[in-house]
Amino acid sequence: MRVLRLWAAVTLLALPIMAQAQAQPQTQPRVSVADTEPGYRQIQIDVAVSPDPRVAAYEIWFAENSFSSTRDALLHSRIAVMDVDGLERGAPGENYDYCQVDGLPAYLDADGNAVIDRNAARWSCALTGMVPGRDTWIAVVPVSADGLALVDVDGLQPVSGRTDASDERTPPPDTRPVLYALGSIILSTIVLLVFLRQRDARKGRTRSRLAHVYVAPAVIGLITLTFYPILYGIGLAFTDADQSHLGDEAWVGLKNFVTVFASPGMWRVTGFTLVWAIANTAAHVFFGLLLALALNRAGLTGKTVYRTVFLLPWAIPGYISVLAWNGMLQPEGLVNGVLGTSIDFLAGADSARLVVILVNIWLGIPFMMMTLSGALQALSADMFEAAEVDGVSRWDQFRYLTLPNLKSTMVPVSLLGFIWSFNSFNTIYLMTRGNPYVGFGEPGATDILITYVFSVAFEYGQYGVAAAWSVLIFLMLVVFSWLYLKKTRATEASA
Repeated sequence: MRVLRLWAAVTLLALPIMAQAQAQPQTQPRVSVADTEPGYRQIQIDVAVSPDPRVAAYEIWFAENSFSSTRDALLHSRIAVMDVDGLERGAPGENYDYCQVDGLPAYLDADGNAVIDRNAARWSCALTGMVPGRDTWIAVVPVSADGLALVDVDGLQPVSGRTDASDERTPPPDTRPVLYALGSIILSTIVLLVFLRQRDARKGRTRSRLAHVYVAPAVIGLITLTFYPILYGIGLAFTDADQSHLGDEAWVGLKNFVTVFASPGMWRVTGFTLVWAIANTAAHVFFGLLLALALNRAGLTGKTVYRTVFLLPWAIPGYISVLAWNGMLQPEGLVNGVLGTSIDFLAGADSARLVVILVNIWLGIPFMMMTLSGALQALSADMFEAAEVDGVSRWDQFRYLTLPNLKSTMVPVSLLGFIWSFNSFNTIYLMTRGNPYVGFGEPGATDILITYVFSVAFEYGQYGVAAAWSVLIFLMLVVFSWLYLKKTRATEASA
């Protein structure tokens, strides 16, 4: 009986010690720094560990000075430990810290992060982001699945490493071809102006000797700042230019245009662009003309005040107006506050499209109103007085006198309004940035062609494809303008 009691007492005393022994590995991971220089801003560490089923990850801590506790260091990365069945090995540069296990590339999880095999006794990693020319102290801490350290984090023994790889600077791009092209354009323009000056002088077309000198700066500026970028963009559409090798692109022919027509959502974004441009132009002309007629009525008092109030949306910078509308349309914004609701107007695809169209209509009405108001004031008052005497109704005066005489103004203004709306960038970018999201690689629900081209160029870095989109947009507008002017017979309106 005494033996049993003694054995029970010894067992009870040994349990805490056994639990503590099970809670912590016997030794910390042995870390060493490789002598070779792994790469730019990298330090290669080699780690020897004792496989333990309780280890769920290894945390790598670092600091500029030696430390004994994780409280005095920064967490660099966390490398998971798991079964590697079904996983594939990575390759250099495929993940942030390139790691190896037993001399072979580490496996990668679904997110592309390095994974250490549970049974691995040695692994190494090239730690990225190290400051060159400075000693860095590094320690590795094994942790359990619940995130608790399995070693004493106040008794760490870090090792020092160093990288002396100097900062690498990208060589400046070779701008000589661009300078040669601009120089040739300017020189050719000057020669052409000199030739025209001599020809006009021989034929007696001008008495001014400096007429061509006066127009030379405007012509040179127009050619170098407008025509040359357009031609350069057209040329870029036939190359494989992207953010990785801009300036070293190769000719690919029509490949970018094939990519454009094969892009998911291509017809959807084109269709919404047409709806956007037509709806905005029609509303701008309709409401602009309606307000212009109201402000030009005889006997109306306070015309100056009304014109000033209606002009405010145009006078205020567009981005401020759009951001103000964006705030008012939020679930906690002014619109919901007035309505007593909490609707997210920009969350749904249809509601977001309707909202951006309405905001852009509100922004564009003042310009159309002022333009048509000036055209109305230029109409002869005697014509309308004679119509009044003859008993012509107000509606017939509008149909047969006002509209025909406004045609020479409305046709070019509505055409410009369509082109501006077609290429309108600020409203959609500041309101929704093309969202709501539709699918990976596709235009957003509120994207129009110009905002999607911006994403292709500056978010995806595909400059050649973006240039191809731009060429197609340019051709669309040229064809539409020609058909519109031919259909409306704008040149006959001024005859």
